[in-house]
Amino acid sequence: MESKININNISISVKEAGTGPDMILIHGIFATKEIMNPLFDYYKKNYHVISYDVRGHGESDKPEKLTLEDYTKDLAAIVDYYNLQKPAVVGLSMGSYITLRAAELYPDLFSKIVLIGTRGKGEISLMEKAVEENGGDRNIDLKQMGQLISKRVYPPNTTPEQIAEYYRGNRGKVELTNKQRANIYASLARYDMMSDIDNVEIPVLLLVGEFDGLNPPEESQKVHDALKESHLEVVKGAGHIIFFEKKDEVVSLIDNFL
Repeated sequence: MESKININNISISVKEAGTGPDMILIHGIFATKEIMNPLFDYYKKNYHVISYDVRGHGESDKPEKLTLEDYTKDLAAIVDYYNLQKPAVVGLSMGSYITLRAAELYPDLFSKIVLIGTRGKGEISLMEKAVEENGGDRNIDLKQMGQLISKRVYPPNTTPEQIAEYYRGNRGKVELTNKQRANIYASLARYDMMSDIDNVEIPVLLLVGEFDGLNPPEESQKVHDALKESHLEVVKGAGHIIFFEKKDEVVSLIDNFL
């Protein structure tokens, strides 16, 4: 079931299915809830699963000013809105930043969290890398920048046909404008979850693809080393969106953790 809910004075697009323990899935930057479909469709069989478009994305409202703290407050508000009981949360890339930050600010909110393709702090260095790849042109179109960054998402030798198949049924309907993309980039201009990471008391599973060129395994390792109770798995043969290439292995690792 898909619906719109009003929290924190904005409208959020939500997909919900299944019964059982509560689980929340959170997508990455510029994506939508649909990219989490491989996990959503698997876990709705045994969990009450909620997947949503982060503010600024998809069919949710797109205020001009966005911050990581806004995203985090929205996650906490969703837990409250649905009266969820210590849900497990699975966050991909930007979704993992939101998840980790929420676990720091609200230590009793979740039971366990899964961080996929994460890093503990950053300054959108990927934008700089994309500019470098474009010959230093800082007037690069933001959509073009996204295309340059996407080269870092998939394992080597991934074909266009494979990428098209990955996104079949896993892509949202809304195309972001350059301005909306710029607002999202600005929301993560400087983020830092490492300073308060000692607040995280719950178990954490970190998963990262061997060929993740956005947030490579060494970034997950830094977060793993800083956490009190965590387990890190590097998924061989996978890129940034590890459940595209290695869904069965990923759900097995998450199942064992949960």
